[in-house]
Amino acid sequence: MIDVVKYIVILLLAFAGIGASAQIMDEDTTTNQPFFKATKFNSKCYVGLDGSAVQILKIKAGGYFGANLNWVINHKFVVSAVYEELGSPTQIQKIVTPQESNDTIRLVHRYVGLGFSYIVFYNKLFSLQPGLSAGMGHIQYNYNNENYHQNFAEILPSVSATYNCTKYFRVGLGLNYRIAAAVNLNGLKSGDISGVGGVVFIKVGTF
Repeated sequence: MIDVVKYIVILLLAFAGIGASAQIMDEDTTTNQPFFKATKFNSKCYVGLDGSAVQILKIKAGGYFGANLNWVINHKFVVSAVYEELGSPTQIQKIVTPQESNDTIRLVHRYVGLGFSYIVFYNKLFSLQPGLSAGMGHIQYNYNNENYHQNFAEILPSVSATYNCTKYFRVGLGLNYRIAAAVNLNGLKSGDISGVGGVVFIKVGTF
């Protein structure tokens, strides 16, 4: 858990650094002003909370919950710091133990990533938002008082539809596909973590 918090802090610091340094540059050919001239741009921020039903262990259903911090540039471009965690009791004893076991072994899966997306029809009642998130996944479980864990890369392409109900509050639905890379933990493979998901979310902030 300490490692997860560390990665979240690193992402948020990087997020803040991007926000502080990014500028839109414009050439002014009508005056004698410098070639690199900073022009005003629109910058907003919102927090998102989501829950998703997903495919996990190839044939089972699971549930994730997540939170994200989002920086919106000119109403269209979004940079996001993303955290997700498996919330459903996903049992893996038949995979990770060499013999039949009556013990209950629960999988823990967390994801921390950086996302980029684009808002289509941002000024309409309904908008679309294709995006891509990439970062680090972490799985672990405990068996016979031993803790087993692995870190690996994850990519999440997604698309969502948002109902822009008020100036500061929005809700929507989405689809994503989790791609886990190089997972190999006592029988757990990349295909056990990868899968399609359906998402329900809310957004609170400025847009």
